[in-house]
Amino acid sequence: MYLDGIRQLARRSFSQPAGLLFGAMLALAPSIANAKDDLRLELNKLETAAAACQAYFLIEEKAGKPLQSLKTDLIIFGKDGGIAKRLIAEMGPIRSHKTSVKIFAIDIACADISGVLLNDVASCAPDATSEACLDRLAISSRIAIRFYK
Repeated sequence: MYLDGIRQLARRSFSQPAGLLFGAMLALAPSIANAKDDLRLELNKLETAAAACQAYFLIEEKAGKPLQSLKTDLIIFGKDGGIAKRLIAEMGPIRSHKTSVKIFAIDIACADISGVLLNDVASCAPDATSEACLDRLAISSRIAIRFYK
C-alpha cells in the first residue's frame, strides 16, 4: 500500500516538466558521482628519517582508469604557517583498481610541518589534462597534519 502511494506520486511528479527534469537528474546522478573522486590520495604517515621527514601517501584507483604518471605539486607549510618547501612528487604509475603507497623524503623535520597543500597536478598521463586529474582526486589525511587542495 505504501509503495502504491509512492508510485502514484512518482507518476504525477514525473509527468510535469519539473518532475521530468528531476527524474533526468536522478538518472544521471550515478555517472556524475563516479566521474570525480575516483582516485583517492591520503597523507597516511610522517616518519622521521635522519634529519628529514618521510611522507607516506596511500593512493587508491577505483574507476579502472590507470595512470602512467601523476606528478603532484605539493606545498609544505611550517609551524609558523609560512611555506617551508615545494615538492614535485611523482605518484605514478597508478594501476587500475589498485591501492599502493608512495614514500617521499622532505628536507624538513616532521615536527615542523603543519600542513600540505596539493597545489596542482603538474602532469597527468595518458590522455588526461592536469585539471581533469585534479578533479578526480579526493584527498584526505589520516594524521593530524592538514592535507588539502
